[in-house]
Amino acid sequence: MKKFLQHRTAIAVTALALCLLALPGVASAQTGGDLTGKVVDSQKAPLPGVTVTATNKDTGFQRSATTDEVGGFGLRGLPAGTYTVGADLASYGTVSVEGVVVNVASSRSLEITLAQSTVQETVTVVDEAPLIATSPSIGTTVSQQELQDLPLNGRQFANVAALAPGTSLAYNSDPTKPGQLTVALNGGIGRNINFTVDGGDNTDDTIGGALQNYNLDAVQEFKIQTAQYKAEYGRSSGGVLTVVTKTGTNEFHGSAYDFARRKELNGKTESEKLAGNDKGPYKRDQYGASLGGPIVKDRAHFFATYEKLKRDNQYTINTGGVVPAFDNSVIAIPFSDELATAKVTFDINSQQMLQVRYGYQKNADFYGATAQTLPSALGTLNNKYDSVLGNYTAQLGSDSLNEFVYQHTTFENGILALSNSPALIFPSGVVSGQNANTPQTTVQTKDQFKDDFSFTKNIGGARHDFKTGLAYVHEPVLGGTFETGTAGTFTLLTDDPNGPVREISVNGGGFGGFETPVNQLSAYFQDDWQVNDSLTLNLGLRYDVNSGKGGGELDQSSNAIFQYLKNQTTYTEGYLQDFHNASATGKKDTNNFAPRLGFSWDLTGEGKSVLRGGVGRFYDFPYTNATVLFPALVVQSAGFGTVYSLVDPNGIRNDDGSLFHPGQPLPSGGAIPVGGAVANHVLAPTQATPYSDQISLGYSWQVNNSLGLTFEALDARYEDIPYRFRFNSRLDANGNPMTGLRFPFSATSRMWSGDGHAHYQGLNIGFRVREEKFELQGFYTLSKAEGNILAGADEFRLGSTGFQTDYQTDRSVDSRNPDCSKCNGPLYTDARHRLTFGGTYTAPWALK
Repeated sequence: MKKFLQHRTAIAVTALALCLLALPGVASAQTGGDLTGKVVDSQKAPLPGVTVTATNKDTGFQRSATTDEVGGFGLRGLPAGTYTVGADLASYGTVSVEGVVVNVASSRSLEITLAQSTVQETVTVVDEAPLIATSPSIGTTVSQQELQDLPLNGRQFANVAALAPGTSLAYNSDPTKPGQLTVALNGGIGRNINFTVDGGDNTDDTIGGALQNYNLDAVQEFKIQTAQYKAEYGRSSGGVLTVVTKTGTNEFHGSAYDFARRKELNGKTESEKLAGNDKGPYKRDQYGASLGGPIVKDRAHFFATYEKLKRDNQYTINTGGVVPAFDNSVIAIPFSDELATAKVTFDINSQQMLQVRYGYQKNADFYGATAQTLPSALGTLNNKYDSVLGNYTAQLGSDSLNEFVYQHTTFENGILALSNSPALIFPSGVVSGQNANTPQTTVQTKDQFKDDFSFTKNIGGARHDFKTGLAYVHEPVLGGTFETGTAGTFTLLTDDPNGPVREISVNGGGFGGFETPVNQLSAYFQDDWQVNDSLTLNLGLRYDVNSGKGGGELDQSSNAIFQYLKNQTTYTEGYLQDFHNASATGKKDTNNFAPRLGFSWDLTGEGKSVLRGGVGRFYDFPYTNATVLFPALVVQSAGFGTVYSLVDPNGIRNDDGSLFHPGQPLPSGGAIPVGGAVANHVLAPTQATPYSDQISLGYSWQVNNSLGLTFEALDARYEDIPYRFRFNSRLDANGNPMTGLRFPFSATSRMWSGDGHAHYQGLNIGFRVREEKFELQGFYTLSKAEGNILAGADEFRLGSTGFQTDYQTDRSVDSRNPDCSKCNGPLYTDARHRLTFGGTYTAPWALK
């Protein structure tokens, strides 16, 4: 503990020192991008007083700035799109640069040369976007063209995020996100990525990762940053995915579509092959429409889109003869998903802009379907999401911009049981009876307020782009209901439905709902310091603090496990000693200072050979499902918890000595006395906000006008990752459960600890090729990920995944030494080699 406090104090001192070094405050806006640069004459001398105007060719949006004494200009927070940039100065000709692309969450630099002229004339040039990255951040931008042209399975825009180095794709493992793709990166599984849409928070504070999904037609473009992002980005120890939705243009555009699929295009599933069945019926339709255009030309525009996915799924049961009456049965499990987005933008005047966006999603599915799941063990799944966002930007002068965002979001989830029969779990994996994770619900209500202020100053002849901001998230409702296991769970010793039982667990008590409200406050200061024409330093400091039950301030005074461990002094295990005389009310984690330092060095001065890198600390938001949710349920519930628990690896016996079988009266000895310790979850007092320390070094080389290469090395160390384990079980030398318990609690008692750790090392080699009709990009990653959070660097489980093994997962840990050698090793996400690429070719007649 002493070492821990010394470590955190040292970080705080370092952060404060950096704050003094790096003056307060700019980088790219999270709802658009920045266009910066310099205007010079034909002799490369800077030209002050030049009017630089950027005009969006599709919407008429226009903003202007005047160059300063060193010829520099900055246009902040431009909506993502393609611009014509004009530079005008008396006695000089006007230069118009066409095709300047400004990307979301990015900064584009442009140098414009004016020549003296006695005749007013305009010289038009066409801009060529750079092929290489020049900022310290690691990641990639996915354009609207790529979203339209690249093949996407299921029309989910997150597919294309796999083009970023160090990333991979997987389906979200949480039942509240059926069929939704997640972006996994740098040893994680996608829970520690912060998602923003139009500047608004889109992170699920219960399970981590993305909250609401948006259909492909609603997304204009997005940027994924996998490491070394600036201080304006937070609430993530992994990466940041920034999305901007479409807006209307000065022309009306619309679409209508239906992507249909039938069983004739399917192959046989593995379960159908094993059962000797023909292909089952299959019908999938994904249809929708979109419409956008002007309300007032050049001033106000709208865009709206709707999409629905309907899929007639089914699965074939194969119990291997365990329950022969169900073998080869085909069970229907239909799925539907609706997505809608509407957005209106108002260019109020030459300095102000307002955007209002509404997002909606609703889906329904069945939960828990596998070839070994009987229909009684299924659950019904329903989710509904709503979000309303307002974004107001104001240019306060030639060199400053303020951006304010307000968003209100709601999320309602229900996972309900189809059966109230006791759950039977067979060694082979066959399950029947009430689904072990039902019934439960999740509710989130969130209000977000965010303000960012950007300004530019020249200090000592050097240009400083400052940015500072505050964000506040008020989440009064973050909880739901959880009444699982009340029908009883029986783990059998053999694959005989009437055979002996190894474990019995029954939950009881009434619990209608729980809440883990949280308030999230963050602040940052940032400075992009252009030391000279070749070297830019990115200095920043971020601070995050979470308060409320979801922030760890949970009062466990009524938790019998906490009180028992607090009063014991004979334990030698460090994690148990932490409970001695600990405060039952928890402690707010208030020292989360995150310093950032990055650099970009243009080795040749032409922007074609750039050395870049950085070091920094990145704090995550500790999603409640991995930290406080279950202990909070224990504290707030009306006696909900384990009321009966009995384990015997040789088979539980009745009072008369015969083997117990399901359906018989419960044997004595397993009931927890009335008023006893019904609690079966406890929060460790040392849990803190997870974070990562990252260091990176990269080199970008534009070989020629068609080829760009990137080489990057990243080292990321994750600390304070929350995880759980069953601390009350006794294990033999092989890790198998033994009879008897260490403490007078349920055998299923779990401790939610916070000393998980992981280490990711990666080397990325990326390329981008661009020709007139052909474009290709991709990367190769050599990496290693290891730690004691075996499922991933952002996951809370230890052990295997899947229904049955997950039920046993917490027991794979030595309860006397949860950080034992067998609990450390390569993560399940460890992938030594990864190669990804994607491209488009424009064939004759513009076919792609």
